[in-house]
Amino acid sequence: MTVRKIKKQLPPTLSNTGFIGATFADTNELLTNEYHFSRKHMKITHHVLDALLQGVTHLFQQNRIEAAISCVYLPKYKKIGLVLSKQPFGRREGVGYFINYLKEIGHIDWEEKTKEYEIHNTSFIGVIFADLDKISKFTFEFELQLLSKFVKDLIIPAKELFLQHHVKAYISGVENEDQHKVGFVLSIKPYDEREADLYFIEYLKERGLYEEDEPEEELIPIHTKWSLFK
Repeated sequence: MTVRKIKKQLPPTLSNTGFIGATFADTNELLTNEYHFSRKHMKITHHVLDALLQGVTHLFQQNRIEAAISCVYLPKYKKIGLVLSKQPFGRREGVGYFINYLKEIGHIDWEEKTKEYEIHNTSFIGVIFADLDKISKFTFEFELQLLSKFVKDLIIPAKELFLQHHVKAYISGVENEDQHKVGFVLSIKPYDEREADLYFIEYLKERGLYEEDEPEEELIPIHTKWSLFK
């Protein structure tokens, strides 16, 4: 009889040593904010996305990377965007920059009064935004779908904009349904995009946040001795 040795699979290794952390939200916890009637404006997506990006900004600044990013939602104009800067900025400044940007590209009339949102930060480098004009009503399930799409897709042109302005801030959106997590991984060095998901898993494991599948209990057979003749 030939006995074959099965090689034990080694854990995935990450070639990049520039990773500095991750920010994420637990999608199960988001269920506590579930609503059951459609709404005219978003309630969840922009708040979660902005909280994740505030954490991103904090980690970049901690590691001396001049990069700041925030999510701004303008329900009046039915727009949601990622505002980018080289320096941290407040919510009012972010809204002001977004509005000025929309005026510049002709989405808002220059005559419209928006002085209360004047900006004084000269480090802004751009906006990436999505138009929500075609969405008349929002549901909780649809907002979670938007969150996933924005994390994975809207962040791509945003990080390209950072690199165009010579800002070495590397960021990828990640979503792990098994761990019910969605968020971003960050690095100060370039990396293969395929490594982002691996790094996120290792990040969760290192902090004891990775949920392992519970092993199935082995059923121990019980043999009952029974005799016809007692």
